Amino acid sequence: MGKMIRFSLFGVSVSIHPSLWLALAVLGGVLSSTGMQDLLSVSLFVVAGFVCLLSHEMGHALVGRYFAGNCPEVHLAWLGGDCSHEGVNFTRIQGVLMTVAGPAASLLLGVLSAGVLCVYVGDIPFGLYLSRYFLFNVIPGEALFDFAYMPMVFFCNMVAVSFWWTVLNLLPVFPLDGGQIMNGLMRSPRLMHSVSLYIAVTLCIVFSVLALWIACLFMLVLSILNWRFRQQAPY
Repeated sequence: MGKMIRFSLFGVSVSIHPSLWLALAVLGGVLSSTGMQDLLSVSLFVVAGFVCLLSHEMGHALVGRYFAGNCPEVHLAWLGGDCSHEGVNFTRIQGVLMTVAGPAASLLLGVLSAGVLCVYVGDIPFGLYLSRYFLFNVIPGEALFDFAYMPMVFFCNMVAVSFWWTVLNLLPVFPLDGGQIMNGLMRSPRLMHSVSLYIAVTLCIVFSVLALWIACLFMLVLSILNWRFRQQAPY
């Protein structure tokens, strides 16, 4: 499927699997694209999604490096990422703080993007309106006929992706960040996986009622994972 992209950022080794671009393109609507303006809109979404995912994992990596003093590695694939610190054993509190740093970084990115959007449009109330609007709607593709709108659409995407990615990751479902935080705070792995399982199943039902089939499938996978982990948990 192609070679991985590798580079170093702030001393952190980063690798990107080609599946990341495919998954972001599909989520951005490439399958329903009918012309160049749609493809341009998808491209802006892909770039915004990549920046958001990278900032999220860099949050994990930089805080982890602060505690451990090692050289962490970040790997991005599909719609997620992984930050590894080989040979390092973090304390419970350090692990929780390192996990919180990921959603904090992506949320900060969204706030900064909203600020840049306000500066770009030259009107703070209108910029904030666009930020709120784009969280739940899609700006009409006709706006992309004028290249002057491209920065506006890009930063709207940054706000939306950063916000929803943060919300998703803070759900108390293992192995999402919320589940990782819960794992760091709870003494019983079996209880933690039980809570994750019940929440994942509930969300799966809710998403199916709302016809959000990708989210429903995602929660179904996490439900199965937590059911298996709970069976294997020693206590």
